[in-house]
Amino acid sequence: MELVAERVGRLCHQAVGEQLREHAERYGVAEVLDRIADAVGQGRLDDRLAEDLDRLDDAFARHGIDGLTTGVRGFEPWLGGGGHPTVVAWGCPSPLPCPRVVPDGDGDRPVCGLTGVPFGQRRIVL
Repeated sequence: MELVAERVGRLCHQAVGEQLREHAERYGVAEVLDRIADAVGQGRLDDRLAEDLDRLDDAFARHGIDGLTTGVRGFEPWLGGGGHPTVVAWGCPSPLPCPRVVPDGDGDRPVCGLTGVPFGQRRIVL
């Protein structure tokens, strides 16, 4: 239940003032926030509390507030994978390319504004 305690700590830090309560009411999870507060007040760190924290996180995430109790998400490579993560992007077609890249999947294939030559696809190793 150590993870649940950490999540409660993050939530507690953000619960100062009325903003958290206002958002919970707006997002339809005020009763979930009340159950969390009751569980914390009783010193109960259990699976029901973890499920309510998940419900609260999900409701806030649907409204653009991600990681309310879980913290900021980050990339972690697969253990033992041995490779490097890559991103596919369109890159400048010039023989001495400029640094401009456009993420793949953002519509049509981009074209260089100066030369009119279509961009080439690149794999960028992170």
